[in-house]
Amino acid sequence: MKVLIDAEVFLYRAAAANEYEAEWGPDDWTYLCRHADAKAHFQEAIGDIRDIVPDHQPVLVFGDAFSFRYGIWPAYKANRKKYRRPAGYRELQKWAWHGASARDWDVARLPDIEGDDVLGVQCEEGDVIASIDKDLLTIPGLHLRDGEIIPVSRLKADRTFYIQALTGDSTDNYPGCPGMGPVTAGKALADCSTEAEMWRVVVAAYAKKGFDEAYAITQARCARILRAGEYDMEGQTPLLWSPPVS
Repeated sequence: MKVLIDAEVFLYRAAAANEYEAEWGPDDWTYLCRHADAKAHFQEAIGDIRDIVPDHQPVLVFGDAFSFRYGIWPAYKANRKKYRRPAGYRELQKWAWHGASARDWDVARLPDIEGDDVLGVQCEEGDVIASIDKDLLTIPGLHLRDGEIIPVSRLKADRTFYIQALTGDSTDNYPGCPGMGPVTAGKALADCSTEAEMWRVVVAAYAKKGFDEAYAITQARCARILRAGEYDMEGQTPLLWSPPVS
């Protein structure tokens, strides 16, 4: 069994927690990240995870630089260009990747998909996903969050996914259905017990705002975190989500 660790999130937090402003000279300021401290911070986080699930092999999961979603929605994550990563963040990633085997960590990355997708694709029965990202709750199975193992049923994961398909995600820069927030979307889907029922609610909500099913599918594909069986391992390509058959 594996504990699939959202390495990018934990590395980012470690780097951000150990970044400082520094004045190199009069009126000359820059950012400084103490990588020795960031590395210790990251290793401590991995150690905490191993203490909670000692029988699971740690796998550091990374995403590819390219995401298939760029081809679905060209503006996907375009808003993130204005945000700065912690100083030396890429080098910290390389350190974790190349030093993993010496620390008894495995690593995983797949072409054309993000770290979230790799976590979903690699997750098998009995595995645990360790992340703070709410999007991962669209994956059924066991989740380690805030030091606690949380089981997520298939029905709950599906409902969370369809809520996301309705609300969109301003962080990832796809809009969803206008006027649909999490509370409204949750109420709309609350009485649904199958995916087919949920999808009908989603399509109806988009139609009410003047959008056709094809547009709804585009938004759902942006929201869909790939699950086991939704990636062609031989061809190294993601399999696009399709609406459930009634």
